[in-house]
Amino acid sequence: MIKKQKAKAQPIPTVYRLLPTKTLLSFMHMSEYLHKSFGPVIPKDFNKDYGEQGFLLESGKTLPALTIRYETYGTLNAAGDNAVWVCSPLTADAHAAGWYTENDKKPGWWDELIGPGKAIDTDRFFVVCSNILGGCKGSTGPATINPRTGKPYGSTFPTITIGDMVHAQKELADGLGIKEFYSVIGGSMGGFQAMKWAIYYPEQVKRIIVIASSPRFSSQALGFEVVARDVITQDPNFHGGDYYDEGKTRPDIGLANARKLAHITYLSAVGMEKKFKRAQDQENRSHAVTYSTPYDLNLPIESYLRYQGTKFVDRFDANSYLHIAHATDAFDLETEYGSIENAFKGIKAEVLNVNLSTDWLFPPHESRRITSALLNTGKTVTSLELDTQFGHDGFLIEVGELGKAVGRFLDSKIIPQNGTQAVPVFHDQNDFQRISKLVKEGSHVLDLGCGSGDLLDYLIRKKNVTGFGIEKNIKGILDCLEKDVQVIQRDLDESGLTDIKDGSFDYAIINRTIQEIRDPVALLNELLRVAKQVIVTFPNFGHWSARGSLMLHGRMPISKELPYEWYDTPNIRVLTLKDFYTLCNKEGFKIENLHFQNEHKISKFLTAIGLPNFGAEHVIATISKLDERRETRDERG
Repeated sequence: MIKKQKAKAQPIPTVYRLLPTKTLLSFMHMSEYLHKSFGPVIPKDFNKDYGEQGFLLESGKTLPALTIRYETYGTLNAAGDNAVWVCSPLTADAHAAGWYTENDKKPGWWDELIGPGKAIDTDRFFVVCSNILGGCKGSTGPATINPRTGKPYGSTFPTITIGDMVHAQKELADGLGIKEFYSVIGGSMGGFQAMKWAIYYPEQVKRIIVIASSPRFSSQALGFEVVARDVITQDPNFHGGDYYDEGKTRPDIGLANARKLAHITYLSAVGMEKKFKRAQDQENRSHAVTYSTPYDLNLPIESYLRYQGTKFVDRFDANSYLHIAHATDAFDLETEYGSIENAFKGIKAEVLNVNLSTDWLFPPHESRRITSALLNTGKTVTSLELDTQFGHDGFLIEVGELGKAVGRFLDSKIIPQNGTQAVPVFHDQNDFQRISKLVKEGSHVLDLGCGSGDLLDYLIRKKNVTGFGIEKNIKGILDCLEKDVQVIQRDLDESGLTDIKDGSFDYAIINRTIQEIRDPVALLNELLRVAKQVIVTFPNFGHWSARGSLMLHGRMPISKELPYEWYDTPNIRVLTLKDFYTLCNKEGFKIENLHFQNEHKISKFLTAIGLPNFGAEHVIATISKLDERRETRDERG
């Protein structure tokens, strides 16, 4: 058991010292990082001898023994079910958090997320991170001595897969006494591992968090991988992978150049433009590695990439890089299982899928395919996109909103020790009650523009519904996570609902949002494709107070239902009850029922005497698609 020591301020990691001064200062003020680092940490080795049978790989080949280097943070509970397993990215190691000695220059690579009171809270969870199979940081890999020969594996090390890495980690987990995984978390290649964990061990993995990942590498990403592999294997010192003999020079130039190429893919165009200007910049050249050639332009980007290449050679092995990269390149859920939906069919884990806006190694549209496949197989998934200028590396550098999302996803699943939860106060109680009456018990519901998830939370509690919301603002997403409301981040004007199967829902609800949509007609038709009925609510612009404001003051009305000035309103469309009737008639929508929400006495009176277009303040309507056969009969009659 690791003892907790008094937290101490840690030095700023190298990756932050390479950031612009303004960004660096913002990180320096992060009290969680400076004062709550876990430590000291003791790396450990899991060793297992498999004898003649060997540890079976997915290729059919075997390894006679396994060594897995790992670190743990926190304490495993008596039930063995509070484990959070952190899957490392391609070239990271087991040192995900904390520090070894007080003289350490930097803590673990995800220290801002892991520790006491942090997003992955070591006061609650038993956190484990291991160096992957095939690595060069203590786990069995090409540089390891083969027990069968007494020499380094080198070129004889067998091909490995992401699945092999996960199976090896499961051996470690069993050795640690873990019975159930509260969550498995991974970014980049770690996301590949997290998905495989959920696929291979559905009964034990309760939730996964996939960050900056996708169902496979894109062709563009694979193109960079091909070049990186070639520059290593074509280095004269590679010797087919057998370069471990004493006195042999290693393929350092090839490995350094491969790292330079890969590092470009981890960045973003906007981030590089901001950081690497075509001018002398002493701050960016503080780690300069210069070559004396007539072709140098003396630019910061040259120094930066050379520094990254040189630093990488000091800590990594070329064979390990090739084997791990091959496993990553070969990962393809669609090819392996026939479809992404098939891959996820048997999983039982709840999923948080996070993509990064400027990531072109795992671009957002590829990451969203994970979410779509999970939705269409009826799984529980929440998805969001974080805005970052740091590209793929954003999940290692900017952990503010990522930490909030991860922390709220994990915390919302924790049942209070007294077994009770606070009953929320719903501010739109009247609207919610009216909508609730229109929804049948146990229905499957889609809530568009769900905001903070209050309506869905209400329906889940009152009508036992299932389903999820769609919201575009990150604050709303985070609030939904806190309420344990399933939500997908999406801009309906940009993405639509084309990835959702026909007839997936009993009801789709668009509450006070239709007037904010660029093409409401197209959206309503899409909603009636994916849902049997659509509940639409909107402020009635034909209301007497709105007309009076225009007539008496000559200004756009401001009211409880329309509380904005004309220049800052999200309502790009304004409609009346009469407009809604006309639209439904034109598009073939059947109005199943219609209700009016009124607070003013005059509004109630006008509605009561049959003037709802003049009296109604807020409209709640349920619509469906007219039955085509009945519609044809009516036309003939």
